[in-house]
Amino acid sequence: MYRFRLRQSASFSKTVIPVLLLAFVSVFPATAQDNDPDRAVTGGKFPAGWSVRPDRGTPEQIKFTQAGDVFHFAMGPAGTFYRADWTKSGDYKFSARLTQKQAPTHPISYGLMIGGSDLAGPSQTYSYFLVRNQGEYFIANREGDKRPTTVVGWTANPAIVKEGADGKQTNTLGVQVQGDNVIFTVNGTEVTRLPKSKIHTDGLYAFRIGHNLDVDVDQVSR
Repeated sequence: MYRFRLRQSASFSKTVIPVLLLAFVSVFPATAQDNDPDRAVTGGKFPAGWSVRPDRGTPEQIKFTQAGDVFHFAMGPAGTFYRADWTKSGDYKFSARLTQKQAPTHPISYGLMIGGSDLAGPSQTYSYFLVRNQGEYFIANREGDKRPTTVVGWTANPAIVKEGADGKQTNTLGVQVQGDNVIFTVNGTEVTRLPKSKIHTDGLYAFRIGHNLDVDVDQVSR
């Protein structure tokens, strides 16, 4: 009986425990597989009228300040920034110059958010137009807590200024809604256009900044 129990214990270790570990990883992927944790940032006090929806954690882990017409974002977790009086519908233009201040540990994106609604609630909706240090852009939609839906995957374009040797990268991103078209530009050059039906356009607009980044935003045209 004693020897049988030892064999049963060994079998349990080889079969059941790995299954349990796999289940744990599936349920808690961020904890088990996150090789780039959010850095520690002390923040939470934002310019008047501004709010953020962090991807995880709390707004206290994000520092957001304004000096004149320059917004500075020091990120722990990634976040989507907005304010109630920044809304657009129909035909419009929105652009801003964004500067990555120092090199990230791996490619991390940042850019513009449009078509936002319920950003403080369970049914958040928006689209975003991002760039990253390798000279690529990306467009996606977000609905609720589901994973974002890619509209245009990471695409290189010569109009995008890449990260320099000093770790800085500066590009002006623009979105123009014109009739049934949504036109996306970088530094005044059209990189793509999409049917309006593919993108959320009406609603809140502002910025989307990736985790662990230091980004300045200025020359906002809205």
